[in-house]
Amino acid sequence: MKKKKNLRKLLNLGFLDYTELTTYIGELDMPYVKCTKIPSIDYMAIYSRPKTYFRTENTCVTFFEYDEIFDGLYGLWNAIAYGIKELQEFYLERFKGVSCFVAPDYSKCGDIPEIENQHRQFRSRVVAIWLVKNLNAVVIPLVSCANKNGMKYMLDGMEECTVVAFNAKGPMGDSVQLAIFKESIKYTVDHLPKLTTIYVYATSPDKNKVLEVFQYAIDAGIDVRIPDNLLQTRNRIRGGE
Repeated sequence: MKKKKNLRKLLNLGFLDYTELTTYIGELDMPYVKCTKIPSIDYMAIYSRPKTYFRTENTCVTFFEYDEIFDGLYGLWNAIAYGIKELQEFYLERFKGVSCFVAPDYSKCGDIPEIENQHRQFRSRVVAIWLVKNLNAVVIPLVSCANKNGMKYMLDGMEECTVVAFNAKGPMGDSVQLAIFKESIKYTVDHLPKLTTIYVYATSPDKNKVLEVFQYAIDAGIDVRIPDNLLQTRNRIRGGE
């Protein structure tokens, strides 16, 4: 009897194990994600600091660092895409006990082919599903775009979310990025009818300054929360940005 080929393994389609658990939305077939449970987060840890994953009872683990740190040859995406069980087990052990994440922030750039930005969003969605299914964690979807083109699909599959996250670290120091960032906030508020809460990763010690950027959301009745994190604390102590 001829042995049946494992085409999923042969074609490096391990991600299908997780996208098949959900549906695809929009012209780009972005995986559907849903987050309706609003966690009470008071600290945002970063991937590279496992010792801070449980700093408080309400710590959330994030990936707001350079992609090289949390992605790459031995990153979680490759573990999923290539079906590498041993590598997936490494991440299961690394994240053992973590109950809340923000979906990975695979960086999007305005000066690269848009198809790469789209793929990075796709990867973030797949990893988010992996975290939910394997760790039974709450995973807050991340809203991000590099330009106006990215706004057309950045919310695809997030239509029923009541809570989302933004990374304000980069835009706060760049006037061009900040303008796009503000537009993305407005677009999100206007297009997610069930949205009630936004979590923000920000490193500025002046939280009021960051809240000003989210004024449109606040005026719309959205609860905007800025938990503490390592860089924010350092900048507050140093009195810098």
